[in-house]
Amino acid sequence: QRLPADRQALFEVFVRECFGQLDADDLAERRDEDIAGWLLSHWQFGAQRAPDTPKVRVLSPAIADDGWSSRHSVVEIVNDDMPFLVDSTAIEIHAQGLTTHLLVHPVFSVERDADGAITAIAPASSGRRRESWMHIEVDRLVDAEQRHALVRGIEKVLGDVRAVVGDWKTMV
Repeated sequence: QRLPADRQALFEVFVRECFGQLDADDLAERRDEDIAGWLLSHWQFGAQRAPDTPKVRVLSPAIADDGWSSRHSVVEIVNDDMPFLVDSTAIEIHAQGLTTHLLVHPVFSVERDADGAITAIAPASSGRRRESWMHIEVDRLVDAEQRHALVRGIEKVLGDVRAVVGDWKTMV
């Protein structure tokens, strides 16, 4: 109901891939409304993105503010897919003294228009430009500065990964 009809089929592809990475225990400990909330939140966050530019945000969702809740803070990342993303991000989270409680990492083949809006999305095997979409639940961060520090740290790490992956042939 929150998406225009022309976006619903795209969203359904996204949802199917995310659900494919959740086990029964992950589902059982979350309310359906909260799962729907984080899926819609991440989809809306990543629906528009400039090429070669990661999008990162950290939120501590509450029903009053976000329409869904989590006992953890949520890291949402949309980035070009490349090696070392998950491990590098996990290391940064740990370096900031946080524990990862859930990590969902579907990779999609995505087409975007000139403005960066998604025009097509499919499982990664379909051959389009690949994007990594990470949903990570960490210890709850109530302080806005802690959330900003985590975003800055992850953005730096993603930039470092991009540089290494882009230069690996030259380095070899």
